[in-house]
Amino acid sequence: MSRQQADFVIIGGGTSGITLAARLSEDPNVSVLVIEAGNDMSQDPRVVTPAMWPSLLGTDAAWNFTSTPQRHVSGRSLPMTGGKMIGGSTGLNGCAFIANSRTNVDAWQSIGNPGWGWDDMLPYYKKVYTLTLPSAEMQKELGLEYVDPQLHGSGPIQVSFPDRVVDPIARAWVKSLSGLGWPMKTDPFSGQAVGGYINGAIIDPNSKTRSYAGNAYFSQAKERPNFQVITSAQVQKIILKQTSEGHQATGVEYIKDGKVETAEARSEVILSAGALNSPKVLELSGIGHKDILSAVGIETLVESPGVGEHLQDHVLVGVSFEVEDGIETKDDVRRQDPKAIGAAMEAYQTSQSGTFSVGGDYCSALLPVPDFQSESGKAEMEEILAGVSSPAPGSFESDLQKYALAAIRDPNEATGGYFFYAARADFKGPGTTTQVEDLFEGTDKGNHITILTRLMNPLSLGTVHIASKELDAAPLINPAWLSHPLDSELLARHLRYIDEIATSEPLRSQLKKDGARTPGIARDFRRVPLQESKDYIAAAAVTSWHLTGTCAMMPRSKGGVVDSRLRVYGVKNLRVVDASIIPICPRANSQTSAYAVAEKAADLIREDLKLRST
Repeated sequence: MSRQQADFVIIGGGTSGITLAARLSEDPNVSVLVIEAGNDMSQDPRVVTPAMWPSLLGTDAAWNFTSTPQRHVSGRSLPMTGGKMIGGSTGLNGCAFIANSRTNVDAWQSIGNPGWGWDDMLPYYKKVYTLTLPSAEMQKELGLEYVDPQLHGSGPIQVSFPDRVVDPIARAWVKSLSGLGWPMKTDPFSGQAVGGYINGAIIDPNSKTRSYAGNAYFSQAKERPNFQVITSAQVQKIILKQTSEGHQATGVEYIKDGKVETAEARSEVILSAGALNSPKVLELSGIGHKDILSAVGIETLVESPGVGEHLQDHVLVGVSFEVEDGIETKDDVRRQDPKAIGAAMEAYQTSQSGTFSVGGDYCSALLPVPDFQSESGKAEMEEILAGVSSPAPGSFESDLQKYALAAIRDPNEATGGYFFYAARADFKGPGTTTQVEDLFEGTDKGNHITILTRLMNPLSLGTVHIASKELDAAPLINPAWLSHPLDSELLARHLRYIDEIATSEPLRSQLKKDGARTPGIARDFRRVPLQESKDYIAAAAVTSWHLTGTCAMMPRSKGGVVDSRLRVYGVKNLRVVDASIIPICPRANSQTSAYAVAEKAADLIREDLKLRST
């Protein structure tokens, strides 16, 4: 067994871990060691080419977990993935860079986390990225008048907008939402935004390659003599030492090339393995709920019942529509048509344009529940909310519900996140099985778009816990999607509004009249009982892979795992720094907040240990 030493040993070189490591190693007097289960894939075309990320699913570059059967989504078990590489899931996503809201972040602070409000966090959001606007002509074309340059920073992640949009669907999206009364009037990074817009993407404006933690933060740090990353290494436990003051983290035990190795931390061990793996590492180390640990034969060293609890995610569902002939989409590439792939690759390599130059989506909308905006709708809303049962006073569930209900009532706060994907998605309605696969054969020959919506403020809370003390055993992931009845009610109403968007001009003119639609569903959800929307959601909803909350930052009395300095309760010299500490899931894709958490953590650690500021 060999031993290494560093001031800071960081478990996980994903989004937050590599960001934190890069910032801490800016001080040449501090040594940082990162232990990462994956590899450096910053030169892999599947990572750096924005549209190629789906080809990584199911490979060694991803954590290929699966949820437990989900009662409220027709008993289905769904893939639960994430990036297994330096940079983590920022190397394995659709590239959308979505701002969080002031209300959401202020709620983090209100549950007992001083220093974590919007005004505290905004400098850290800004520290992450640099925004580049396209030409003045393209700004007008894309409706980017809402962008306020003063709200954006100058960090290593490069965020840009398309500078060559040739398909009419993107132009029609913003105009249709505006015509429905939903123009984007404020920059989303102001903390308040409602409306349809073209969102920024983590794509370098010059090279048209993905900009992510693995080639932005990591590239700044990897040549520093005080910085080291060990890849293809799996941590099996945090080493805890019993002292007169309790337990203290002194290092990490990991497996590399089949051998057990240790890394000693002179200052701190920092856990940054993500919302699914961070609770797993804690439990394998004897930190967690005693009943869960004893069930798999692990001695409880530190009782922490909140470990692996409060799992939150954005449930996602969509409807596909056939577009008019002549409108280009990604369907041919998705079907692996050699001619289409060849043309797309040539366009990307010669002029950094075309299908491969954009990620999963860049047309979005942030909307409140449209049904609840009229006077009669408000009355219906209050009737629905009056029927929601109240959790125990003073509990986290009570805090979460207070936040969510306030967001529902606020016409300036989005509860639904919409976007469209330029191809047909594999959603199917209730009862649609392989026996009716012929429904797809006709539609798959045409071109389509899919309009999707996700619930941004869910009340459903799930869990993730170890199934075994064996290191290679996958965790038991139970997101409990839609287990809270209000979640299904709200998502069904957002789903219904997809048909309102699709039948509004000018988007309507881009869709083929009586064209193919997702099989097994109503021709128009607005014309059928709301229950049909709920049935479709149960049959078709999937995860957004926006997982948070499993090592929540909040008071221990509410089930918190870390305090507002990100220190693990009951263990000295141990912190958690990743999306798992976010107590209430962001009203946004989670990557922006995962970066900001790491940026703030770097300052907290410097303050606590009296290190040099950078």
